[in-house]
Amino acid sequence: MLDKNALSQLQSLKQEIHNSIPRYEGKVRSTAGRFGFAVTDDNQQFYLAPEEMDKVLPGDRIEFRVEQVDEKKSQALIEKLVCSEITRFCGRYLVKGKGHFIEADHPALNRWIFVAPKQRAGAQDGDLVAATLSQHPYPHGKAQASITQVIGQPGDAGVENRFMCAKWELPTEFTEAQLQAARAEVEKGISEQLEQRLDLSELPLVTIDSASTRDLDDALTATANDNGWLLQVAIADPAAVVTPGSELDQLAQQRATSAYFPNMMLPMLPAELSEQLCSLQPGQRRLALVADIQVMADGASELLQLRQASVISKAKLSYSQVAEFMADSQQGDIPAELQASLQALADCYRALASYRQATALIMDERPDYRLAMNEHGKVTEILRLDRNDAQKLVEECMLVCNRQTANWMATRETGIFVQHKGIRSERIGDASALLKDTLQLEQKPKFKTLEAYVDLLKQAAAYEGSLKLKDILNRQLDRSVLVTEATPHMALGFSSYTTMTSPLRKYNDLLVHRMIAASLQQQDKLTVSDELLGSIQERQGRARVAANQAEYWLKLQWLQTLPAGAQFDAVIHYANQSSITVRLDDFGIDGQIDRRKAKEWSFDSKTFTHSKGEEAFVIGQAVRVSIENIDPAKRELKFKLCQ
Repeated sequence: MLDKNALSQLQSLKQEIHNSIPRYEGKVRSTAGRFGFAVTDDNQQFYLAPEEMDKVLPGDRIEFRVEQVDEKKSQALIEKLVCSEITRFCGRYLVKGKGHFIEADHPALNRWIFVAPKQRAGAQDGDLVAATLSQHPYPHGKAQASITQVIGQPGDAGVENRFMCAKWELPTEFTEAQLQAARAEVEKGISEQLEQRLDLSELPLVTIDSASTRDLDDALTATANDNGWLLQVAIADPAAVVTPGSELDQLAQQRATSAYFPNMMLPMLPAELSEQLCSLQPGQRRLALVADIQVMADGASELLQLRQASVISKAKLSYSQVAEFMADSQQGDIPAELQASLQALADCYRALASYRQATALIMDERPDYRLAMNEHGKVTEILRLDRNDAQKLVEECMLVCNRQTANWMATRETGIFVQHKGIRSERIGDASALLKDTLQLEQKPKFKTLEAYVDLLKQAAAYEGSLKLKDILNRQLDRSVLVTEATPHMALGFSSYTTMTSPLRKYNDLLVHRMIAASLQQQDKLTVSDELLGSIQERQGRARVAANQAEYWLKLQWLQTLPAGAQFDAVIHYANQSSITVRLDDFGIDGQIDRRKAKEWSFDSKTFTHSKGEEAFVIGQAVRVSIENIDPAKRELKFKLCQ
């Protein structure tokens, strides 16, 4: 029997051994297999064996120790769960014998989650469901879920939209309190505010939008003058109706944006406001923020003034009507009293577009796609719709209005701006080397200033060699962010930029209207926090991804109905070491070609090119493909090359 001294020495030795074993805190990263990694904040990563991965979920923050397995291999052993970020998910309900599970629709959660009998909520095999995590696998050893919603069967009409709204936590209905708040504003009306506004109701303003659009937030008119044109842009002013901190304001902040799904729209504000009281409906006197912009004959522009006013739209014109008129002034069914203004708008647009082409950067033209749907909510046809001149006219007017408003706010040290830093920081080295080699420059170019960036991108666009330089650079762009300082929008080539032309549809635009109103009325400057801007961006991003995923799901279902072995014309859109992304431009559908088995081929990360001798696959190249594998519910599409 050990005496007290020996016991003390043994405990001390154990403590020394314990202290000598390296310990860390980090995040769990899963892989396509059963194993994973624990990644520390300084980006060290340690192997997690399958039996350790079974104890945790992707994204979990853990405390772990590292032990040596042999001379060359060490592994992480979990000692404590700090926190878990997966608390809810959506997926497909599976019944396997007596076991009930959820196959999660989650990019990292690649295991089935068990559902106990009392947590099944009547779900049947194959149902699409939403669930919460009722039991974490650590320390219990098995993850369990509780069904919170049975969304429907895969064949149900509209189930794709409903599933994505549940997955991305998008509210699909307004609460009774929110609807009552909207009705109260309609009942109160805007007569008193209209009387306090500058009356610009005589302006021959028109809205130009899709024929079915009811949330009309911009109207246009132009007049030719000695220097070019006076362009006047009237923007609906819901900020005058939605009081800061009110039920409606909290609603708009929570939704952050209107979301446009196939066959479904989730408005930011109830229809009583977005389609009626605040919408620039024809013949109705409405509150608006009006920008007077002098556009010179060469397309240069200057903001003369911003005014809070009341306006009356003289007509609701469709894109097709205006496009026909622009092609031939005898066409388009435009009222005679509006034709002079519309002709001036068309001339003004052409000057603005020409000026922007010469001085800024033009984003690639991308077609729109309309999904023709049957009574069961499934796609029967995908129609490619190339943008017409009327759509380009409206876009050009919105761009110049937003750009000039950004400059106006910058001089007053207020506002919300859209910042774009250009090429992603981690890609600048490769992009710089690519331009130096391809354009035969004396030294690697710098992207630090707006002027240098615009010049380099213009040189890339003009390059006529085998590589599509502009397309390659565009695949390396950073994401735009909302900020409170006027900084360049490199992708557009603007010294500063904002968005204020969609306040019925975007919360940050509504906030910009409030800031402009405070400045015009010489009130204290309004400020917004970085946290609020981050929340707006995150919510807008969720809505955009949800709509895109629902649309892609429906497109893949349609693609699955085409004859087996069908071949398609495609264009290489992107590439990495293991795959090539191609786009079916006739249908707007992207898919991947697996290149992991192409051992004789090499990949150049600088040009995104796969090559073997004289053969090469480069961005922008036309190829012929057929479907290798397709899974609409998982939104997975694999192509194979036909040649």
